[in-house]
Amino acid sequence: MALCLLLAGCAGQPRAPVWRPMPSAPPTTHPTVEPALEATRATSSQTAPASAPLSRELAPYALALRPSHRHDIEAFSDATRYDIELLIDPGAPSATGRQTVRYTNRGATPLGEILLRLYPNTPYMNGAMRVTSALADGRPVTPSPYLRQRSDLATPVTDTSVIRLPLAAPLAAGRSVWLTMTFELTAPIDTDAGYRVFGRANGVLSLPNAYPMIPPRDAAGWRVDEAPAWGDIVFSETALYRVRIRAPAAAVIVATGVCAPSNAPASPKEPPAAPAPQQDVTCVAGPVRDFAFHLSDQFQSIQAPMLSQGEHITITSYYLPGNRMGGARALTYAAEAVRVFERRFGTYPFKELKVFMSPTTAGGIEYPLLAGVTDALYDITGGYFEWVTVHEVAHQWWYSLVGSDPLNEAWLDEALTQYATSLYIEDRYGLPEAQAERERYFTRRYENDARRLNRDDRVGQPTGAFDRRAYGPLVYGKGPLFFQAVRDAAGDARFNSWLRAYFNRYRYGIASAEDLLRMADETGIGPAARQAYQRWILGAGRPD
Repeated sequence: MALCLLLAGCAGQPRAPVWRPMPSAPPTTHPTVEPALEATRATSSQTAPASAPLSRELAPYALALRPSHRHDIEAFSDATRYDIELLIDPGAPSATGRQTVRYTNRGATPLGEILLRLYPNTPYMNGAMRVTSALADGRPVTPSPYLRQRSDLATPVTDTSVIRLPLAAPLAAGRSVWLTMTFELTAPIDTDAGYRVFGRANGVLSLPNAYPMIPPRDAAGWRVDEAPAWGDIVFSETALYRVRIRAPAAAVIVATGVCAPSNAPASPKEPPAAPAPQQDVTCVAGPVRDFAFHLSDQFQSIQAPMLSQGEHITITSYYLPGNRMGGARALTYAAEAVRVFERRFGTYPFKELKVFMSPTTAGGIEYPLLAGVTDALYDITGGYFEWVTVHEVAHQWWYSLVGSDPLNEAWLDEALTQYATSLYIEDRYGLPEAQAERERYFTRRYENDARRLNRDDRVGQPTGAFDRRAYGPLVYGKGPLFFQAVRDAAGDARFNSWLRAYFNRYRYGIASAEDLLRMADETGIGPAARQAYQRWILGAGRPD
């Protein structure tokens, strides 16, 4: 999950699950693929180029990929795999769930425990999640709290957004463990926390990251940095997902991946007569950075296929009643943005892209295959509505495909996404219009909301270190000026080659600022990029 802080500048008890029993031991084969999704796979494979078939184990996760990219999945045989089942009660709003996760130790040393992020427990999301049972390779394990040492406190404090799962025996490098757990979740109603990206508001229930997530690990260990109250808080790595959602039949579900009705039999424990008609939908996606879904019984939609390199991408726009024209405009902006960014950066590998009307109080919010735009903009033609929609689509390249650390290098995806949005304006409306938009959204915002208010600072610092009022002007305003400075010094051809090379090298991975600069070195613009980086990203004031 990544959030766009654009507007800043310009309960009940969960019900018990009622589906089929989950195995108490790790499955010996991949979980069954729903017949409806098998049919989708068979249809897509008819147009796929001749090549060796995917393994039975990985093929289900490739359903969301375009035929020419189905074999991308082969690089993720050891990626974390989530098999999740969720029962949603929008009225509470709450959910009960369970998941089986296969986690492989890709590090060099054995692991005695695995950490899990429960993002709904952060003040940012303002919800509540608890793991009610857990198994590791079929053996019960008891989660323990995570104690965080804070610089402002003498003793560690419990961070309920992180829990520890001990393992009976150390997990050796290259070996895998199957984790099975059940959990409960309660979401807030009309919250003001975290830009209202989680919970129920304005007729929409938003449930991103509504499952226990395994965080990335690097040389420093598990990356479970404390979540601030602003910016983006979810740091995740590419994984494979199969998610079964049970919700009221009237709800329209907008989710990461390719979704189809489930055909699995109901659990024998299910009561003969449910209080309301239910639907089962199974979504599969991979390789993607995280999973999110949103539902509303008021969502309406329009869609259009677009042709990309001989393959169709289906773009769907979801909107609330009375906003059909806004929904149509969002659809047009999204389709044009995909065309621009594919030409500029590289191919969008998925078969679907969904734009949805979001209750967020920020400008927009994005997840893999999803671009959310605040409902406050749907009565606008062009202008800021177009900018925000395109910005969220650009995040499919910078955040979803090329990942980065949003807690310590927030500018890396946000500033590049901002500059990419201006490239869309340039390609669609011409250079003079793009220059005017850069002046409006970059220079003027930085000057007016940071420098003139004595809030200028480094762009390259952790989110929590910013003056909250300066975070947006610096990351979204000053940060993109770095990319303009590199372009001015290097010229268009080498600048474009740099971004394409960066995308191709780190697609599906996690990049750092140093990786971005290293790609500048490799494409012959290293001195220009490093000089601009020192001045615009690490400099505490405006460069002369």
